[in-house]
Amino acid sequence: MKRTTSAMAVLAAAALTLSACGGGEESTSASGGAEGQAPDQSERCTEDRAGGEITVGEFSMLPSFAPGQGQYGVRGGAQSAAVYDRLMVWNPEAEEFEPKLAESLEANDDNTVWTLTLRDGVTFSNGDPLTAEDVAFTVGLHKDPATRSVAMTDAIEISETRVVDPLTVEFTLARPWAGFPVALAGTIGEVIPQKAYEAADPQDWARNPIGAGAFTVANYIPDQETVLEPNPDYYGGPVCPTLKFIRIPGSQGTYDAFQTDELQVAFLRGAKFLNMATSDDVRGFEEIISAGSVINMNSGKAGYDGILTDVRARQAVAAAMDRDLWNQRLYDGEGQPTSALVAESSRLYDGQEGPTYDVERAKALVEELKADRPDWDGELRMLISDGPENIEAGVVAKALLDAAGFNVQIENAPVSQVTARQFTGDYEIVIGGLATSDADPASTFASAFTPTGATNLTGIDDPELTAAVNELKAAADLDAQKEAMTRLQEVFNEVQPFTVMANAEQYVAVSDTVGGLTPTLSSTVLYDGAFVKE
Repeated sequence: MKRTTSAMAVLAAAALTLSACGGGEESTSASGGAEGQAPDQSERCTEDRAGGEITVGEFSMLPSFAPGQGQYGVRGGAQSAAVYDRLMVWNPEAEEFEPKLAESLEANDDNTVWTLTLRDGVTFSNGDPLTAEDVAFTVGLHKDPATRSVAMTDAIEISETRVVDPLTVEFTLARPWAGFPVALAGTIGEVIPQKAYEAADPQDWARNPIGAGAFTVANYIPDQETVLEPNPDYYGGPVCPTLKFIRIPGSQGTYDAFQTDELQVAFLRGAKFLNMATSDDVRGFEEIISAGSVINMNSGKAGYDGILTDVRARQAVAAAMDRDLWNQRLYDGEGQPTSALVAESSRLYDGQEGPTYDVERAKALVEELKADRPDWDGELRMLISDGPENIEAGVVAKALLDAAGFNVQIENAPVSQVTARQFTGDYEIVIGGLATSDADPASTFASAFTPTGATNLTGIDDPELTAAVNELKAAADLDAQKEAMTRLQEVFNEVQPFTVMANAEQYVAVSDTVGGLTPTLSSTVLYDGAFVKE
Protein backbone atom coordinates (compact mmCIF):
# COMPACT_ATOMS: atom_id res chain seq x y z
CA MET A 1 0.00 0.00 0.00
CA LYS A 2 1.14 3.58 -0.52
CA ARG A 3 0.27 7.00 0.83
CA THR A 4 -2.00 9.43 -0.98
CA THR A 5 0.88 11.75 -1.70
CA SER A 6 2.65 9.00 -3.68
CA ALA A 7 -0.48 8.36 -5.71
CA MET A 8 -0.84 12.03 -6.44
CA ALA A 9 2.71 12.35 -7.74
CA VAL A 10 1.52 11.41 -11.20
CA LEU A 11 -0.67 14.50 -11.24
CA ALA A 12 2.44 16.66 -10.95
CA ALA A 13 0.75 19.99 -10.31
CA ALA A 14 -1.31 22.06 -7.94
CA ALA A 15 -5.07 22.30 -8.28
CA LEU A 16 -4.93 26.06 -8.03
CA THR A 17 -3.25 28.10 -10.72
CA LEU A 18 -1.42 30.83 -8.86
CA SER A 19 -0.59 33.88 -10.91
CA ALA A 20 0.44 37.40 -10.12
CA CYS A 21 -2.23 39.93 -10.94
CA GLY A 22 -1.39 42.71 -13.33
CA GLY A 23 2.13 41.61 -14.19
CA GLY A 24 1.30 38.34 -15.90
CA GLU A 25 4.09 36.43 -14.18
CA GLU A 26 3.49 33.22 -12.31
CA SER A 27 3.38 33.52 -8.57
CA THR A 28 5.03 31.15 -6.17
CA SER A 29 2.44 31.99 -3.56
CA ALA A 30 1.45 28.60 -2.24
CA SER A 31 -1.66 29.76 -0.49
CA GLY A 32 -3.75 30.44 -3.55
CA GLY A 33 -3.55 34.23 -3.52
CA ALA A 34 -1.78 36.46 -5.97
CA GLU A 35 1.86 37.15 -5.14
CA GLY A 36 2.02 39.27 -2.01
CA GLN A 37 -1.78 39.18 -1.73
CA ALA A 38 -2.42 35.91 0.11
CA PRO A 39 -3.99 36.22 3.57
CA ASP A 40 -1.86 35.07 6.47
CA GLN A 41 -2.70 31.47 7.37
CA SER A 42 -0.18 31.03 10.17
CA GLU A 43 -2.71 31.61 12.97
CA ARG A 44 -6.01 29.96 13.87
CA CYS A 45 -8.89 30.43 16.26
CA THR A 46 -8.01 30.06 19.95
CA GLU A 47 -10.29 30.18 22.99
CA ASP A 48 -9.33 33.75 23.80
CA ARG A 49 -10.36 34.84 20.26
CA ALA A 50 -13.88 33.36 20.48
CA GLY A 51 -16.74 35.56 19.35
CA GLY A 52 -17.38 38.05 16.58
CA GLU A 53 -19.12 37.67 13.24
CA ILE A 54 -17.81 37.27 9.70
CA THR A 55 -20.16 38.24 6.87
CA VAL A 56 -19.47 36.57 3.52
CA GLY A 57 -20.80 37.77 0.17
CA GLU A 58 -21.51 34.75 -2.04
CA PHE A 59 -21.64 34.63 -5.85
CA SER A 60 -24.41 32.03 -5.61
CA MET A 61 -25.89 30.72 -2.38
CA LEU A 62 -25.86 27.05 -1.47
CA PRO A 63 -29.14 25.79 -2.95
CA SER A 64 -29.72 23.31 -0.12
CA PHE A 65 -27.96 21.40 2.66
CA ALA A 66 -29.25 18.16 1.11
CA PRO A 67 -26.39 15.74 0.33
CA GLY A 68 -24.30 16.50 -2.72
CA GLN A 69 -25.03 20.18 -3.29
CA GLY A 70 -21.94 21.94 -1.87
CA GLN A 71 -19.23 20.89 -4.31
CA TYR A 72 -18.11 24.30 -5.54
CA GLY A 73 -17.18 27.57 -3.87
CA VAL A 74 -19.00 29.50 -6.59
CA ARG A 75 -22.17 27.66 -5.55
CA GLY A 76 -22.00 27.94 -1.76
CA GLY A 77 -19.46 25.19 -1.12
CA ALA A 78 -18.04 27.03 1.90
CA GLN A 79 -21.41 26.86 3.65
CA SER A 80 -21.71 23.12 3.15
CA ALA A 81 -18.10 22.38 4.14
CA ALA A 82 -18.47 24.47 7.31
CA VAL A 83 -21.35 22.29 8.51
CA TYR A 84 -20.26 18.85 7.29
CA ASP A 85 -16.44 19.15 7.07
CA ARG A 86 -14.63 16.87 4.57
CA LEU A 87 -12.72 13.60 4.69
CA MET A 88 -9.83 15.02 2.64
CA VAL A 89 -8.72 18.52 1.63
CA TRP A 90 -6.48 19.88 -1.09
CA ASN A 91 -3.49 21.78 0.30
CA PRO A 92 -2.28 24.18 -2.41
CA GLU A 93 0.89 25.00 -0.49
CA ALA A 94 2.01 21.36 -0.29
CA GLU A 95 0.38 20.59 -3.66
CA GLU A 96 -1.23 17.42 -2.35
CA PHE A 97 -4.35 16.04 -0.75
CA GLU A 98 -4.33 15.70 3.03
CA PRO A 99 -6.62 13.92 5.52
CA LYS A 100 -9.08 16.00 7.56
CA LEU A 101 -11.94 13.94 8.97
CA ALA A 102 -9.78 11.05 7.86
CA GLU A 103 -6.52 10.04 9.46
CA SER A 104 -5.09 8.54 6.27
CA LEU A 105 -5.91 7.43 2.73
CA GLU A 106 -3.80 4.81 0.99
CA ALA A 107 -3.91 3.20 -2.46
CA ASN A 108 -2.74 -0.09 -3.91
CA ASP A 109 -0.18 -0.15 -6.71
CA ASP A 110 -2.57 0.45 -9.60
CA ASN A 111 -4.88 2.90 -7.80
CA THR A 112 -7.94 0.64 -8.00
CA VAL A 113 -8.32 0.01 -4.26
CA TRP A 114 -8.14 2.79 -1.68
CA THR A 115 -8.24 2.36 2.10
CA LEU A 116 -9.51 5.19 4.29
CA THR A 117 -8.89 5.35 8.03
CA LEU A 118 -11.03 7.77 10.04
CA ARG A 119 -9.91 9.92 12.95
CA ASP A 120 -10.87 8.34 16.25
CA GLY A 121 -13.21 10.28 18.52
CA VAL A 122 -14.95 12.48 15.92
CA THR A 123 -18.63 13.12 16.64
CA PHE A 124 -21.44 14.73 14.71
CA SER A 125 -23.08 17.84 16.14
CA ASN A 126 -25.82 15.66 17.69
CA GLY A 127 -23.21 13.67 19.65
CA ASP A 128 -23.27 10.50 17.53
CA PRO A 129 -19.82 9.11 16.60
CA LEU A 130 -18.63 9.31 13.01
CA THR A 131 -18.08 5.75 11.76
CA ALA A 132 -17.11 3.85 8.64
CA GLU A 133 -20.77 2.89 8.25
CA ASP A 134 -21.63 6.58 7.87
CA VAL A 135 -18.99 6.95 5.15
CA ALA A 136 -20.36 3.95 3.25
CA PHE A 137 -23.90 5.29 3.64
CA THR A 138 -22.80 8.69 2.28
CA VAL A 139 -21.23 7.13 -0.81
CA GLY A 140 -24.48 5.25 -1.40
CA LEU A 141 -26.45 8.48 -1.24
CA HIS A 142 -24.25 10.07 -3.89
CA LYS A 143 -24.59 7.02 -6.15
CA ASP A 144 -28.39 7.15 -5.94
CA PRO A 145 -29.83 9.23 -8.83
CA ALA A 146 -32.70 10.27 -6.56
CA THR A 147 -30.24 12.27 -4.43
CA ARG A 148 -29.32 14.42 -7.45
CA SER A 149 -25.80 14.84 -6.16
CA VAL A 150 -23.51 16.99 -8.28
CA ALA A 151 -20.80 14.42 -7.46
CA MET A 152 -22.72 11.34 -8.61
CA THR A 153 -20.35 10.75 -11.52
CA ASP A 154 -17.40 10.43 -9.13
CA ALA A 155 -19.41 8.26 -6.73
CA ILE A 156 -20.39 5.70 -9.35
CA GLU A 157 -16.70 5.12 -10.07
CA ILE A 158 -16.71 3.36 -6.67
CA SER A 159 -17.90 -0.15 -7.53
CA GLU A 160 -17.73 -1.38 -3.92
CA THR A 161 -17.52 0.29 -0.51
CA ARG A 162 -16.54 -2.19 2.19
CA VAL A 163 -16.60 -1.44 5.90
CA VAL A 164 -13.52 -3.12 7.33
CA ASP A 165 -14.04 -2.00 10.92
CA PRO A 166 -15.67 1.00 12.66
CA LEU A 167 -12.89 3.34 11.52
CA THR A 168 -11.79 1.77 8.22
CA VAL A 169 -13.39 1.82 4.76
CA GLU A 170 -12.10 0.15 1.59
CA PHE A 171 -13.10 1.59 -1.78
CA THR A 172 -12.79 -0.58 -4.90
CA LEU A 173 -12.96 1.46 -8.11
CA ALA A 174 -14.35 0.49 -11.49
CA ARG A 175 -11.06 1.46 -13.13
CA PRO A 176 -7.66 2.87 -12.11
CA TRP A 177 -7.95 6.47 -10.92
CA ALA A 178 -4.89 8.19 -9.47
CA GLY A 179 -6.96 11.31 -8.84
CA PHE A 180 -9.50 9.53 -6.61
CA PRO A 181 -8.73 11.69 -3.52
CA VAL A 182 -10.42 14.59 -5.31
CA ALA A 183 -13.75 12.84 -4.75
CA LEU A 184 -13.28 12.71 -0.99
CA ALA A 185 -12.03 16.31 -0.95
CA GLY A 186 -15.38 17.43 -2.37
CA THR A 187 -18.96 16.86 -1.38
CA ILE A 188 -18.64 13.05 -1.23
CA GLY A 189 -16.26 13.69 1.65
CA GLU A 190 -18.99 15.56 3.56
CA VAL A 191 -20.11 12.61 5.68
CA ILE A 192 -23.82 12.22 6.45
CA PRO A 193 -24.77 10.51 9.76
CA GLN A 194 -26.90 7.55 8.70
CA LYS A 195 -29.16 7.19 11.74
CA ALA A 196 -29.97 10.89 11.99
CA TYR A 197 -30.54 11.28 8.25
CA GLU A 198 -32.86 8.29 7.98
CA ALA A 199 -34.88 9.54 10.95
CA ALA A 200 -35.28 13.07 9.54
CA ASP A 201 -37.71 14.54 7.06
CA PRO A 202 -35.68 15.27 3.89
CA GLN A 203 -37.07 18.79 3.60
CA ASP A 204 -36.20 19.54 7.23
CA TRP A 205 -32.69 18.13 6.70
CA ALA A 206 -32.12 20.36 3.69
CA ARG A 207 -32.65 23.39 5.95
CA ASN A 208 -31.21 22.12 9.24
CA PRO A 209 -28.66 19.32 8.76
CA ILE A 210 -26.39 17.49 11.18
CA GLY A 211 -22.70 17.32 10.34
CA ALA A 212 -19.26 16.84 11.82
CA GLY A 213 -18.10 20.33 10.87
CA ALA A 214 -17.08 23.35 12.87
CA PHE A 215 -20.49 25.04 12.55
CA THR A 216 -24.18 24.33 12.93
CA VAL A 217 -27.09 26.02 11.15
CA ALA A 218 -28.76 28.82 13.13
CA ASN A 219 -30.82 30.29 10.29
CA TYR A 220 -31.32 29.41 6.64
CA ILE A 221 -33.32 31.47 4.13
CA PRO A 222 -32.87 29.99 0.65
CA ASP A 223 -31.02 32.28 -1.78
CA GLN A 224 -30.87 35.07 0.81
CA GLU A 225 -29.03 34.28 4.03
CA THR A 226 -27.36 31.46 5.93
CA VAL A 227 -26.22 31.98 9.53
CA LEU A 228 -23.89 29.40 11.08
CA GLU A 229 -22.93 29.19 14.77
CA PRO A 230 -19.83 27.54 16.29
CA ASN A 231 -20.10 23.82 17.09
CA PRO A 232 -18.85 23.59 20.71
CA ASP A 233 -17.92 19.91 20.27
CA TYR A 234 -15.89 20.27 17.07
CA TYR A 235 -13.04 17.75 16.98
CA GLY A 236 -10.62 20.30 15.54
CA GLY A 237 -10.57 22.55 18.59
CA PRO A 238 -12.26 25.85 19.45
CA VAL A 239 -14.41 27.60 16.84
CA CYS A 240 -14.51 31.37 17.09
CA PRO A 241 -16.96 33.38 14.98
CA THR A 242 -20.53 33.28 13.83
CA LEU A 243 -20.69 33.15 10.02
CA LYS A 244 -23.29 34.99 7.97
CA PHE A 245 -23.46 34.23 4.24
CA ILE A 246 -25.48 36.59 2.05
CA ARG A 247 -25.93 37.07 -1.67
CA ILE A 248 -25.53 40.46 -3.35
CA PRO A 249 -26.28 40.19 -7.09
CA GLY A 250 -23.15 40.74 -9.17
CA SER A 251 -19.49 41.05 -8.31
CA GLN A 252 -19.55 44.85 -8.55
CA GLY A 253 -22.16 45.13 -5.82
CA THR A 254 -20.35 42.50 -3.78
CA TYR A 255 -17.06 44.36 -4.02
CA ASP A 256 -18.74 47.66 -3.16
CA ALA A 257 -20.17 46.05 -0.02
CA PHE A 258 -16.72 44.68 0.84
CA GLN A 259 -15.15 48.13 0.51
CA THR A 260 -17.73 49.63 2.89
CA ASP A 261 -17.08 46.84 5.44
CA GLU A 262 -20.56 45.34 5.06
CA LEU A 263 -18.68 42.19 4.08
CA GLN A 264 -15.46 40.77 5.51
CA VAL A 265 -15.14 38.10 2.81
CA ALA A 266 -16.33 38.52 -0.79
CA PHE A 267 -16.51 36.00 -3.64
CA LEU A 268 -15.59 37.86 -6.84
CA ARG A 269 -15.75 36.38 -10.33
CA GLY A 270 -14.13 37.89 -13.40
CA ALA A 271 -10.80 39.49 -14.25
CA LYS A 272 -12.24 42.98 -13.95
CA PHE A 273 -13.08 42.50 -10.29
CA LEU A 274 -9.99 40.49 -9.47
CA ASN A 275 -7.87 43.33 -10.81
CA MET A 276 -9.91 45.88 -8.86
CA ALA A 277 -9.26 44.00 -5.64
CA THR A 278 -5.57 43.39 -6.18
CA SER A 279 -4.93 46.96 -7.35
CA ASP A 280 -6.52 48.05 -4.06
CA ASP A 281 -4.12 45.72 -2.21
CA VAL A 282 -6.99 43.54 -1.00
CA ARG A 283 -5.75 40.18 0.17
CA GLY A 284 -7.43 37.04 -1.13
CA PHE A 285 -7.30 33.63 -2.75
CA GLU A 286 -7.15 33.44 -6.55
CA GLU A 287 -8.06 30.56 -8.82
CA ILE A 288 -8.11 30.29 -12.61
CA ILE A 289 -10.87 27.94 -13.77
CA SER A 290 -10.44 26.28 -17.18
CA ALA A 291 -13.60 26.72 -19.29
CA GLY A 292 -15.09 28.72 -16.46
CA SER A 293 -17.31 30.69 -18.85
CA VAL A 294 -19.31 28.72 -21.41
CA ILE A 295 -22.54 28.82 -23.38
CA ASN A 296 -24.50 25.64 -22.70
CA MET A 297 -26.70 24.31 -25.51
CA ASN A 298 -29.48 21.84 -24.84
CA SER A 299 -28.67 18.73 -26.87
CA GLY A 300 -31.73 16.78 -25.75
CA LYS A 301 -31.93 17.08 -21.97
CA ALA A 302 -35.40 16.61 -20.44
CA GLY A 303 -36.92 15.81 -23.82
CA TYR A 304 -35.80 18.97 -25.61
CA ASP A 305 -36.13 18.40 -29.37
CA GLY A 306 -35.41 21.88 -30.72
CA ILE A 307 -32.84 23.14 -33.22
CA LEU A 308 -29.83 22.59 -30.95
CA THR A 309 -30.24 18.83 -31.17
CA ASP A 310 -28.73 19.32 -34.64
CA VAL A 311 -24.95 19.48 -34.29
CA ARG A 312 -24.79 22.06 -37.08
CA ALA A 313 -26.69 24.53 -34.90
CA ARG A 314 -24.25 24.03 -32.03
CA GLN A 315 -21.29 24.42 -34.39
CA ALA A 316 -22.85 27.62 -35.72
CA VAL A 317 -23.13 29.04 -32.21
CA ALA A 318 -19.47 28.21 -31.56
CA ALA A 319 -18.34 29.81 -34.82
CA ALA A 320 -20.41 32.96 -34.20
CA MET A 321 -18.66 33.78 -30.93
CA ASP A 322 -16.02 36.51 -31.15
CA ARG A 323 -14.26 35.81 -27.87
CA ASP A 324 -11.93 38.79 -28.13
CA LEU A 325 -14.93 41.11 -28.42
CA TRP A 326 -16.52 39.27 -25.48
CA ASN A 327 -13.35 39.92 -23.48
CA GLN A 328 -13.31 43.62 -24.35
CA ARG A 329 -16.97 44.19 -23.55
CA LEU A 330 -17.17 42.15 -20.36
CA TYR A 331 -13.67 42.29 -18.89
CA ASP A 332 -12.17 45.48 -20.37
CA GLY A 333 -9.74 43.27 -22.27
CA GLU A 334 -8.27 41.89 -19.04
CA GLY A 335 -9.79 38.38 -19.11
CA GLN A 336 -8.67 35.11 -20.63
CA PRO A 337 -10.74 34.55 -23.78
CA THR A 338 -10.43 31.03 -25.19
CA SER A 339 -12.38 28.29 -26.91
CA ALA A 340 -10.20 25.49 -25.48
CA LEU A 341 -11.23 23.20 -22.64
CA VAL A 342 -8.10 23.81 -20.57
CA ALA A 343 -6.26 27.05 -19.86
CA GLU A 344 -2.69 27.59 -21.02
CA SER A 345 -1.72 27.59 -17.34
CA SER A 346 -3.12 24.07 -16.90
CA ARG A 347 -0.71 21.21 -16.43
CA LEU A 348 -2.65 19.38 -19.21
CA TYR A 349 -2.30 22.18 -21.76
CA ASP A 350 -0.31 21.02 -24.76
CA GLY A 351 -1.36 23.45 -27.46
CA GLN A 352 -4.99 22.29 -27.66
CA GLU A 353 -7.30 24.66 -29.53
CA GLY A 354 -11.05 24.98 -29.68
CA PRO A 355 -13.14 26.21 -32.63
CA THR A 356 -12.18 29.55 -34.15
CA TYR A 357 -14.39 32.61 -34.67
CA ASP A 358 -15.78 32.39 -38.21
CA VAL A 359 -18.99 34.34 -38.69
CA GLU A 360 -19.25 33.41 -42.36
CA ARG A 361 -19.21 29.71 -41.47
CA ALA A 362 -21.81 30.39 -38.80
CA LYS A 363 -24.05 32.19 -41.32
CA ALA A 364 -23.71 29.33 -43.82
CA LEU A 365 -24.66 26.75 -41.22
CA VAL A 366 -27.69 28.79 -40.09
CA GLU A 367 -28.88 29.20 -43.70
CA GLU A 368 -28.43 25.47 -44.25
CA LEU A 369 -30.54 24.74 -41.18
CA LYS A 370 -33.27 27.17 -42.27
CA ALA A 371 -33.40 25.50 -45.69
CA ASP A 372 -33.73 22.06 -44.10
CA ARG A 373 -36.27 23.25 -41.52
CA PRO A 374 -38.67 25.75 -43.10
CA ASP A 375 -40.60 25.99 -39.82
CA TRP A 376 -37.54 27.39 -37.97
CA ASP A 377 -36.85 31.11 -38.34
CA GLY A 378 -33.57 31.20 -36.45
CA GLU A 379 -35.08 31.69 -32.98
CA LEU A 380 -33.07 30.73 -29.92
CA ARG A 381 -34.36 31.26 -26.36
CA MET A 382 -31.46 32.40 -24.15
CA LEU A 383 -31.79 32.12 -20.37
CA ILE A 384 -29.71 34.66 -18.40
CA SER A 385 -29.31 35.11 -14.64
CA ASP A 386 -30.06 38.47 -13.05
CA GLY A 387 -26.52 39.54 -12.09
CA PRO A 388 -25.40 42.69 -13.95
CA GLU A 389 -22.38 40.96 -15.49
CA ASN A 390 -24.52 38.08 -16.78
CA ILE A 391 -27.08 40.47 -18.22
CA GLU A 392 -24.30 42.25 -20.11
CA ALA A 393 -22.94 38.88 -21.29
CA GLY A 394 -26.38 38.02 -22.63
CA VAL A 395 -26.52 41.25 -24.61
CA VAL A 396 -23.12 40.56 -26.19
CA ALA A 397 -23.99 36.95 -26.98
CA LYS A 398 -27.31 37.97 -28.56
CA ALA A 399 -25.60 40.54 -30.79
CA LEU A 400 -23.05 38.01 -32.03
CA LEU A 401 -25.64 35.30 -32.64
CA ASP A 402 -28.09 37.64 -34.35
CA ALA A 403 -25.26 38.75 -36.66
CA ALA A 404 -24.90 35.12 -37.74
CA GLY A 405 -28.60 34.79 -38.61
CA PHE A 406 -30.03 33.60 -35.31
CA ASN A 407 -32.92 35.42 -33.66
CA VAL A 408 -32.19 35.38 -29.93
CA GLN A 409 -34.91 36.00 -27.36
CA ILE A 410 -33.55 36.69 -23.86
CA GLU A 411 -35.23 35.58 -20.64
CA ASN A 412 -33.87 36.85 -17.32
CA ALA A 413 -34.32 34.96 -14.03
CA PRO A 414 -32.70 34.91 -10.57
CA VAL A 415 -29.43 33.01 -10.51
CA SER A 416 -30.88 30.30 -8.25
CA GLN A 417 -33.61 29.63 -10.80
CA VAL A 418 -31.17 29.63 -13.69
CA THR A 419 -28.97 27.12 -11.88
CA ALA A 420 -31.93 24.88 -11.10
CA ARG A 421 -33.27 25.08 -14.65
CA GLN A 422 -29.92 24.05 -16.10
CA PHE A 423 -29.93 20.91 -13.96
CA THR A 424 -33.51 20.07 -14.99
CA GLY A 425 -32.98 20.88 -18.68
CA ASP A 426 -35.55 23.69 -18.66
CA TYR A 427 -33.69 25.91 -21.13
CA GLU A 428 -32.56 26.07 -24.75
CA ILE A 429 -29.32 28.04 -24.48
CA VAL A 430 -27.81 29.57 -21.36
CA ILE A 431 -24.58 31.19 -20.18
CA GLY A 432 -22.91 29.05 -17.54
CA GLY A 433 -19.52 27.61 -16.72
CA LEU A 434 -17.51 24.65 -15.51
CA ALA A 435 -15.78 24.41 -12.12
CA THR A 436 -12.71 22.59 -13.38
CA SER A 437 -10.04 21.69 -10.85
CA ASP A 438 -6.59 21.25 -12.35
CA ALA A 439 -5.84 18.56 -9.74
CA ASP A 440 -8.07 16.23 -11.76
CA PRO A 441 -9.86 17.85 -14.74
CA ALA A 442 -11.04 14.40 -15.87
CA SER A 443 -13.48 14.34 -12.95
CA THR A 444 -15.17 17.53 -14.18
CA PHE A 445 -15.23 16.47 -17.83
CA ALA A 446 -16.64 13.04 -16.99
CA SER A 447 -19.42 14.69 -15.03
CA ALA A 448 -20.18 17.16 -17.84
CA PHE A 449 -19.85 14.94 -20.93
CA THR A 450 -20.96 11.39 -20.11
CA PRO A 451 -24.64 10.38 -20.41
CA THR A 452 -24.99 9.70 -16.66
CA GLY A 453 -22.82 12.66 -15.65
CA ALA A 454 -24.15 14.56 -12.65
CA THR A 455 -23.37 17.92 -14.26
CA ASN A 456 -24.24 16.93 -17.83
CA LEU A 457 -26.45 19.98 -18.19
CA THR A 458 -26.78 19.72 -21.98
CA GLY A 459 -27.98 16.13 -22.23
CA ILE A 460 -25.14 15.23 -24.61
CA ASP A 461 -24.88 11.51 -25.32
CA ASP A 462 -22.07 10.89 -27.78
CA PRO A 463 -20.16 7.57 -27.61
CA GLU A 464 -16.97 9.03 -29.06
CA LEU A 465 -16.98 11.90 -26.55
CA THR A 466 -17.59 9.46 -23.67
CA ALA A 467 -14.72 7.25 -24.84
CA ALA A 468 -12.38 10.25 -25.00
CA VAL A 469 -13.32 11.27 -21.44
CA ASN A 470 -12.75 7.75 -20.13
CA GLU A 471 -9.35 7.65 -21.82
CA LEU A 472 -8.36 10.85 -20.01
CA LYS A 473 -9.57 9.54 -16.67
CA ALA A 474 -7.60 6.32 -17.04
CA ALA A 475 -4.36 8.04 -18.14
CA ALA A 476 -1.64 7.03 -15.69
CA ASP A 477 0.92 9.82 -16.09
CA LEU A 478 1.17 13.41 -17.24
CA ASP A 479 2.29 12.66 -20.82
CA ALA A 480 -0.58 10.22 -21.28
CA GLN A 481 -2.99 12.78 -19.80
CA LYS A 482 -1.83 15.48 -22.23
CA GLU A 483 -2.25 13.11 -25.16
CA ALA A 484 -5.72 12.11 -23.98
CA MET A 485 -6.65 15.76 -23.43
CA THR A 486 -5.70 16.54 -27.04
CA ARG A 487 -7.96 13.73 -28.25
CA LEU A 488 -10.82 14.94 -26.04
CA GLN A 489 -10.48 18.48 -27.42
CA GLU A 490 -10.64 17.18 -30.99
CA VAL A 491 -13.84 15.23 -30.36
CA PHE A 492 -15.35 18.10 -28.36
CA ASN A 493 -14.77 20.51 -31.26
CA GLU A 494 -16.99 18.35 -33.46
CA VAL A 495 -19.73 17.57 -30.93
CA GLN A 496 -19.91 21.01 -29.22
CA PRO A 497 -22.33 20.35 -26.33
CA PHE A 498 -21.35 23.84 -25.19
CA THR A 499 -18.93 26.42 -26.45
CA VAL A 500 -16.13 27.79 -24.27
CA MET A 501 -15.90 31.58 -24.07
CA ALA A 502 -13.20 32.19 -21.47
CA ASN A 503 -11.42 30.85 -18.46
CA ALA A 504 -12.88 32.20 -15.24
CA GLU A 505 -10.85 34.13 -12.72
CA GLN A 506 -12.18 33.89 -9.20
CA TYR A 507 -10.98 35.80 -6.16
CA VAL A 508 -12.11 35.34 -2.59
CA ALA A 509 -11.32 38.74 -1.07
CA VAL A 510 -10.51 38.71 2.65
CA SER A 511 -10.54 41.70 5.00
CA ASP A 512 -7.48 42.40 7.13
CA THR A 513 -9.80 42.05 10.13
CA VAL A 514 -10.18 38.30 9.49
CA GLY A 515 -7.65 35.51 10.00
CA GLY A 516 -7.45 31.72 9.87
CA LEU A 517 -9.15 31.08 6.52
CA THR A 518 -7.93 28.15 4.39
CA PRO A 519 -8.45 27.75 0.61
CA THR A 520 -9.13 24.38 -0.97
CA LEU A 521 -10.59 22.94 -4.18
CA SER A 522 -12.86 24.93 -6.48
CA SER A 523 -12.49 28.25 -4.64
CA THR A 524 -14.05 26.78 -1.50
CA VAL A 525 -12.79 28.39 1.70
CA LEU A 526 -12.69 26.54 5.03
CA TYR A 527 -13.65 28.52 8.14
CA ASP A 528 -12.90 26.07 10.97
CA GLY A 529 -9.82 28.10 11.96
CA ALA A 530 -11.35 31.53 11.29
CA PHE A 531 -11.28 34.36 13.81
CA VAL A 532 -11.94 38.10 13.96
CA LYS A 533 -8.86 40.14 14.73
CA GLU A 534 -8.95 42.75 17.48
